[in-house]
Amino acid sequence: MKNIFLFLLVLACAANCTLKQRFDAPEEIRARTLEFAHLYVAADTEYKWGGQDPLRVIRIDCSGLVVMCYKYALVDTGYEIPFDDAKAVVMHDYYSRETNEPLAGDLVFMGSADTAAISHVALFKEKKDGRIYFIDSTEKDAEGDYPAVNGVSERNYPEDDLRFKSFGIMQITRSK
Repeated sequence: MKNIFLFLLVLACAANCTLKQRFDAPEEIRARTLEFAHLYVAADTEYKWGGQDPLRVIRIDCSGLVVMCYKYALVDTGYEIPFDDAKAVVMHDYYSRETNEPLAGDLVFMGSADTAAISHVALFKEKKDGRIYFIDSTEKDAEGDYPAVNGVSERNYPEDDLRFKSFGIMQITRSK
């Protein structure tokens, strides 16, 4: 009986579940994503671990910011993100592009300077004058020349800062 139930479950999923092809988010989607990130900055959004609230509630963590900005940017485009948690982001090797430089709206993966582990994600804005500019949500005490942060803000560090671990490209799929 258990085997029949399992077979029917697999058969039903095969009939209704399709694997959607993933695409790198195009430039216009990445640009819209940054526009929504700026709205979170302007709204004085608070940091809340595990937060993934919409703009009107304004408590969000780093992965929630990425997910919500991309969700807003994809409204009425025919695309969607295939998950609700930025931990599922697929990182790509930038050599698949003509340049190995991140583009506006790409992802910045960060962590403590003394480890290779990734513990934070942000939205890449630009590289300028040897610094990487990004928008993220975090809660940190003041550190050296850097002021305390609580919530969504636009920040920058020198591009050789050991907290930068890698960059990624958000993957999207076509809506049903």
